Amino acid sequence: MLATTKAHQPRFKPVKKFGLEIMSAGFLFGEDQAIAWDSNLVSALVSQLMNFVDWGKLDYLIVDLPPGTGQVQQAFANNMSLSGAIVVVTPQDIAHLDAKKAVDMYRQLGVRVIGAVENMSGLVCPHCSERIEVFHKVRPDRSIFETGVPRLGSIPLDPEMSRSTDDGRPVFVDQPQSVQAHAFRFIALELADALGEKIGRTKKGGKQ
Repeated sequence: MLATTKAHQPRFKPVKKFGLEIMSAGFLFGEDQAIAWDSNLVSALVSQLMNFVDWGKLDYLIVDLPPGTGQVQQAFANNMSLSGAIVVVTPQDIAHLDAKKAVDMYRQLGVRVIGAVENMSGLVCPHCSERIEVFHKVRPDRSIFETGVPRLGSIPLDPEMSRSTDDGRPVFVDQPQSVQAHAFRFIALELADALGEKIGRTKKGGKQ
């Protein structure tokens, strides 16, 4: 995974799969090894992953951060020029409360909040196609979407998506016609629109 430049600066090669280039701190540590670092070491890790990876020419660089408002998020915001942040929230009151704190943090740091995605948004029964609300519905006045944060999309629960993810195959590869795959495509188009990209929409990938 390591490469060396002419200046003998060690650099990382991203893992390539399904047309995507991926780098993770998880690749650098043991599977069961915790990363219990202070803020300075976290900032150093952020710098390594962002500046010493041979990304090549990218369309987008998306960074998946752990939930919360801690030092990892602040290290990224303080050290990188970000186009914006996307908040992922589950349909629970406490999750929306935490998400609103994350939105407030990004706004204080001067980072644009592009929108939010609701994950695990209901379950469509595979036998009768009835939609089941697994979580108690969040009151509108408690919802992150009532604070002016755009809803980029919702991804329903699906046992098959969990299986394909564990097998290392994205749902849009393993089940390209599933509701979840269409939801991911819709979110990608909404994100591109928010960033000012001109991408044509098809009926299947259009507004829903």
